[in-house]
Amino acid sequence: MAAQEYTRAYNAYSAALQLSPVGPSSHVFLSNRAASLLSLKRYSAAAVDARRAVALAPTFGKAHARLGQALYFLKQYKGAVEAYEDALKYEEEEGYGGNNAVTKAYLQKAREKLAKQEEKERKKR
Repeated sequence: MAAQEYTRAYNAYSAALQLSPVGPSSHVFLSNRAASLLSLKRYSAAAVDARRAVALAPTFGKAHARLGQALYFLKQYKGAVEAYEDALKYEEEEGYGGNNAVTKAYLQKAREKLAKQEEKERKKR
């Protein structure tokens, strides 16, 4: 999908949120807007939307996964690992069986990056 289409998606979800900032589907709009922001490489903004989605619907696995992705690209690997672990937990509870291969793959990458980051920190001391 081209950047222009992600911008259109962002604008559509923003319009939906203006109509229903805390309605029954607002967490989905925020999570989807976070996905469009991730595609536009606006990771800080994506993290904000994902956190808002999690606040509205704490058991919505996709919001946790999108938060994990945003934090991963912001190099906040500890938070990314926690978000991906929550995503898998809630996806399993939602009936997805915890078989989300993409989330599992990103969780593994985040764990590896976190281990490297922690090793670097230890060497600095």
